[in-house]
Amino acid sequence: MGLARLAKVVPALIGAALIFFGVAFIGAAIALALGPRFGLAGSAAVAGLFLLLPPCIWGIATAFRAPDSTPHQSEPTVEDTVLTLLSRLAKEKPLLAVLGATLFGAAEIVLRRKNDRWH
Repeated sequence: MGLARLAKVVPALIGAALIFFGVAFIGAAIALALGPRFGLAGSAAVAGLFLLLPPCIWGIATAFRAPDSTPHQSEPTVEDTVLTLLSRLAKEKPLLAVLGATLFGAAEIVLRRKNDRWH
């Protein structure tokens, strides 16, 4: 169990390390390119500002964004109603629920084929 979890975590750690070092090398390249103009400390500051400013602006914009007024609730569809009935039926009679779901799925496939022919 531990090896399977480790096998999933290792690629994520490798990806994070690649992003970290990639951003570091981009920052170093910007600092080296700006070195003759701003000096060592100035070019490092400008490169850091260049790399940190967009995420900071995004963070501030999302923090002060107005929240959604109300979640949009749509009218219940036939599929939602059937799924609700099947879930309640599944609690009481699971075999009957499986049979009903199979029939409902088959009916939906037949109805979609008929609609596709006319379009």
